[in-house]
Amino acid sequence: MLLILGGLLLTVAAVVFTVVSWGWLGIGGRAAVLAGFTALVMVAPVVLMRRGLTATAETVAGFAVALLLLDGYAARQAGFLRADALDASHYTAGVLGGTALILVAYARVTRLTGSGPRSGVAYARVTRLRGPGPVAVVLAQPVLTLLAGSLPGTWLVAALVATAALDAALVRHVRGAVRVTAALAGSGVAALALLGGTTYALGAPSVGQALVRVGPLVALALLGGFVIWLLARQGDVEGETWAAVVTAGTALTLIAVVAAPAQAALAGPGAGWRSLAYLVPALAVVLAATWLPWRRVRLAGMATGGLVALLVTLTLLPRLVVTLGSPLPWLDVFWTGTWGGPQWQPFATASPADVVVLGTVAAALLVAAVWGAGGRPVMEVLPGTAGRAVPRGESESESESEGKGEGEGEGKGKSESEGKGEGEGKGGGKWPVRVAACGALVVGALMVAVAPQAFAMPYPAVVAVQVALAVALAVAATLGRAPWWAGACALVAGAASTRAAAYAFGSEPATLIVLPVLASAAAVMALAGRTKELQVWAPAFGALFLGLEAVAAGLSLGVRVLVAASMGFAVAGVLALLWSLRAGQGGARGLRYTGAVLLLLASWLRLGADEVTVVEAYTVPCSLVLLGSGWWRRRGAPAGSWAAYGAGLSFTMLPSLVAVYADAEWRRSLGLGVVALVVLVAGARFRLRAPTVIGAVVLAGVAVRELAPYVSEMLLVVPRWAPIAVGGLLLVVVGATYEARMRDLRKLRDTLTAMD
Repeated sequence: MLLILGGLLLTVAAVVFTVVSWGWLGIGGRAAVLAGFTALVMVAPVVLMRRGLTATAETVAGFAVALLLLDGYAARQAGFLRADALDASHYTAGVLGGTALILVAYARVTRLTGSGPRSGVAYARVTRLRGPGPVAVVLAQPVLTLLAGSLPGTWLVAALVATAALDAALVRHVRGAVRVTAALAGSGVAALALLGGTTYALGAPSVGQALVRVGPLVALALLGGFVIWLLARQGDVEGETWAAVVTAGTALTLIAVVAAPAQAALAGPGAGWRSLAYLVPALAVVLAATWLPWRRVRLAGMATGGLVALLVTLTLLPRLVVTLGSPLPWLDVFWTGTWGGPQWQPFATASPADVVVLGTVAAALLVAAVWGAGGRPVMEVLPGTAGRAVPRGESESESESEGKGEGEGEGKGKSESEGKGEGEGKGGGKWPVRVAACGALVVGALMVAVAPQAFAMPYPAVVAVQVALAVALAVAATLGRAPWWAGACALVAGAASTRAAAYAFGSEPATLIVLPVLASAAAVMALAGRTKELQVWAPAFGALFLGLEAVAAGLSLGVRVLVAASMGFAVAGVLALLWSLRAGQGGARGLRYTGAVLLLLASWLRLGADEVTVVEAYTVPCSLVLLGSGWWRRRGAPAGSWAAYGAGLSFTMLPSLVAVYADAEWRRSLGLGVVALVVLVAGARFRLRAPTVIGAVVLAGVAVRELAPYVSEMLLVVPRWAPIAVGGLLLVVVGATYEARMRDLRKLRDTLTAMD
């Protein structure tokens, strides 16, 4: 540390001596003094090394490097050999290059060879300075760039590429610190060439200029390929890892080489088509990377191309969101009762270029899924592990090792081999194929959904396309044998059906026609579906669409909005309850709860439509009947408290709670509070979850309603800082007793869970 600090102080002193005029010496005198002093300093490390002071010699040699650079500055300032007439960048390149050559020669000249004892045996000992070689490599990096500084940008990028190539050659033929320095410097220069060259090439105004500007990038890509081959052919993990890093940069370079002239050519049709200039080469890089023989290199190339393709696709996201959400304003029919609302398009919607981009991505994902399945149909390969083909990108050694593992598993017994096969089915061989297949499904559906608007089709054609897409996805979900594929198709079909229904609300005839079609598709999916999830939840969509059909029919007949909404909820609730009788044990409960909630909402909307003020006159009798039937059901067979008492309690107490907030009378609040307290106590006494939760919620709502005026008056009377102080104090108390409060919450959760 002391040697480094001393060397820095000497360097600062030399700089001040050279730059600042001291005494009567001019710049020429200072240059002469500095040159003589430099010669003495360069001789000093040899003497120090002979005396065994290697660290001190390294410090003095570093000081000599600084003096050499100062000599170059002084020579130009003094006009030595008309150096002041040269271009500044060219002169700087000459100084740096000359200094680097001097250091290379200096490193070889100062190498000393001696002998010494080692366990009684004489051996040759070579002592050399370690600093000049790496410093020479660093000083040589900007030489070519400075020489090309006044030339066009293409030559500047070419100079960077040439520097990186020289660094690569140096890495291959030298060892030690010089090799490490050359590798790091070459990586930095190559990255700078990639960034600068890509930016410069992509800014070309014409195809001809783009082709000229990508020339250095082509050389950089070839250099990257050569370096990848050198690193990966060694066969060790470290070399292959560094080869993967170089592969990422090479893949980006190849994409830029194709994208620069392509985007210049696509600038004429419109800016939207430029996305294809980046997407197509990115997908081509992914395809080309699958043929590489080294696993890490292959994955790096595929990941880089896939990331670029993903970023290109994400640029479409704002326009796609606007396009998908454009029919949402037509849903104002639910609160206006009339059709024909305006279409909301404040931003740019999807264009034909976006549709082509989505189609390209979908096709690429589909090809990837088929390739991952070994060229066989995806549905035949994924359900089981038998017959799984080896992908093209998988090396033969990997397949042979897998074959050996399978043979050993068979030798150990049938049960073990079955367990191994199951592990392979859950391993990394399947999920990439599934992700690619699902991605192709989603992107393809998205393409079809936005295509009508992108090509400005008339409204009937747009609605027909949306309905056809939803029905096709429902059919695919129905015919799907693999549960994961059927589920993916069903989810996309649900989203497509929702958008088709929203589009249908743009006109009254479309609404009355489309909704039954969507409901029929959901019913077919429920009846003919091969998975339990479809048989349970597909009817929910059917009930939803038929409920919406009931609402639309009511509105078309001139019924008030609340009455039509009540009709829709009632139809959906009845259908859900009817299907729960047919559904299996796993989904019947959810359908029953859904149907009960829909019927409750239907009854409350009906009361609100008729402007009933005393809602208890209608809700209490129904609640008594529901509670009585629930009690009778629990006597005959075990049933949960929510199934027995949830609907009966909610039917009266929740509408009454809403009425409490809309009414200024104290009698209703008092009566509802007493009833809620009784229900809460009864639920806690008999350990029933539904009465406990409903009673607590209603009682808390009544308490908030009654205490709110007093709390507001208190807040107006007390100083303004008091509520803030109280809130802070509560936070401090809760924070200080955090663990105790968490234990109380867990205890409350366990108590509710233990209830029936």
